[in-house]
Amino acid sequence: MIVFENLTPADRVAAVHRYGTPSTAAQREAATALLVDLLAAAERHGVTLADFDGVVDLPGGCLDVVRAKS
Repeated sequence: MIVFENLTPADRVAAVHRYGTPSTAAQREAATALLVDLLAAAERHGVTLADFDGVVDLPGGCLDVVRAKS
């Protein structure tokens, strides 16, 4: 079991595993940038990544979006 609370956004994106073609370094970097921006916006509303973890895989979602647009 991975303990996520001490991982950086880049570490969280790197921990995402999907079936199919592995993600590229560029995709992981873009997903990390997206995650950082989303978390900055969420912070203004008092929401943290730990809050998202209870309901959605936000790091995985960021990677999925980036890969879908590649």
